[in-house]
Amino acid sequence: MSYQVLSLKWRPQSFADVIGQNHVTQTLINAFKKDRVAQAYMLTGPRGVGKTTTARIIAKALNCPNTNDGVPCNTCNICQEITDGRNLDVLEIDGASNRGIEEIRNLREQIKYAPMNASYKIFIIDEVHMLTNQAFNALLRTLEEPPSHGKFILATTDIHKVPSTIISRCQRFDFNRITESTISERLAMILGEEKISADDESLSAISRKADGSMRDALSLMDQVIAFSGETINIDDVATVIGLIPIDIFFNYSNAIAEKDTSRMIDVLQKIQTTGLPLEDVTQGLNQHFRNLLISLIKDGEGLLELNDDHVERYLDSAKSWNSKDILRITNVLNELEYSLKRVSQPSIQFEMTAMKFLEFDTSVSISDLLAGVEPKEVKKNPKPVKNVTVDSTLPQVPQTEISIEKNIEKKVSEKPKVDPVEDSTVKLVKPEKVDPIEEPPVPTQKISLEEIEKGWLRFIEGIRKERPSIGTVLEHSEPFELIGNRLVIKVYDLPKFSVGSLNRNNRVVEKFIEDHYGASFQLVAEWQEGKGTTDRIEKSREKQDSSDGDKNKDGDQVVSRVLEVFDGEILR
Repeated sequence: MSYQVLSLKWRPQSFADVIGQNHVTQTLINAFKKDRVAQAYMLTGPRGVGKTTTARIIAKALNCPNTNDGVPCNTCNICQEITDGRNLDVLEIDGASNRGIEEIRNLREQIKYAPMNASYKIFIIDEVHMLTNQAFNALLRTLEEPPSHGKFILATTDIHKVPSTIISRCQRFDFNRITESTISERLAMILGEEKISADDESLSAISRKADGSMRDALSLMDQVIAFSGETINIDDVATVIGLIPIDIFFNYSNAIAEKDTSRMIDVLQKIQTTGLPLEDVTQGLNQHFRNLLISLIKDGEGLLELNDDHVERYLDSAKSWNSKDILRITNVLNELEYSLKRVSQPSIQFEMTAMKFLEFDTSVSISDLLAGVEPKEVKKNPKPVKNVTVDSTLPQVPQTEISIEKNIEKKVSEKPKVDPVEDSTVKLVKPEKVDPIEEPPVPTQKISLEEIEKGWLRFIEGIRKERPSIGTVLEHSEPFELIGNRLVIKVYDLPKFSVGSLNRNNRVVEKFIEDHYGASFQLVAEWQEGKGTTDRIEKSREKQDSSDGDKNKDGDQVVSRVLEVFDGEILR
């Protein structure tokens, strides 16, 4: 006898053998017990979850003479004929090959005749969504009121392509994807009967690769058995089914967390040289970041269907992540998985997305942003530098300027040799000794309160680009008093804690004021209940708007001309 693949050898022959679909099998068993079997059933769901198998079991339960509350005996001639697909009263029709109106007319003629040696004449139409609209219309009346000896069982993977008029005439059962744990248990039972040993990690890897399909899992198991023999380990499974090493995923995520460009390039190079499918890598990365997110949840490691070593590794790696960053990365990976099937250069798209992740900043909640809390910055490739001390407050002076400064000092310190006639002239123009630059000069420019008010809006606009949280608070402020170098501003229309946030960051604001106005001030923020008491800011805004209008006058004329030519309108 020729070899029979596992998916056919271990095909369920009763409702109890169908796994992962208890909501369907229990309903059907109760229907047979109470003799409430419908005239038509619609079975829908993904591939390999038991739709056609369940249809055959329903046919055996209806026609088996020894059935007991919907449980066929599987030993009589009728059960054996239905199992082998040669019973004349149970007709299996492929909807893709028999999709026209003529085939449906023949079906309507056949159902009129009584069954030959069974109780019912049963029509199983697989992939029923492939029928034409005319064929569906021809089937409507017969499907709703078949003869007493006629039953219909329809199966499809694309229920949305089936007309609602057909669905409404059937009892619909939606089959679910089978969970990984259920598939692993079934595979372990089958391997035990086949006298083959396998570790739990191998079974878990095959179940995950099957993506909820029991038939796919058995097909993969056939391949692994052919490669490994009677002993299966994870290395053999990885070789046969193209399992991506978990180290690639951890190196990828660690490179993002540490902003390590060199490590990311190494990961991308390894993916390219090993020829891993980019779609599979992207799916694996999605699963990897999902595991990291679950590891951040308290007692969430129970949802990780991995071995103990991998669970510990995820728990350790998750400590350097926060959930907001993982969710942002997952959204980008979902878009990448969708676009890889459509772009002409998927490898470039994949690599550019990896570089994009390295530029991601740490996520900050809105409450922290309003409170002025600084996000934690991740150091890029931190490397210790020996015997070098740099004052970050001093400006960086180019090397050419330093050398010129030293030359000037050297030449000035030397006594010049000149003629007596030119001695007086030399004394008049002799430069003073220039000291080396040690710190930036402090601006000494005088500025009035009115000048501060005139440029206040532009100052706020500039600081918003660099520090949005501070700029949001300053939008509700106005200069109030200038005493010496002490600048007092009033904050209004905001809660009182906003002033505390501004005072905590006064050094940053003072630096922006110095850059904008060219003068240094000591900033003091005070809270004022209600709206500002003066209209100086409104006047400054009007002046700024009028000046901006003059600058954009030519641009407005161009826009008006475009609207006139193309008969368009501006959408606000």
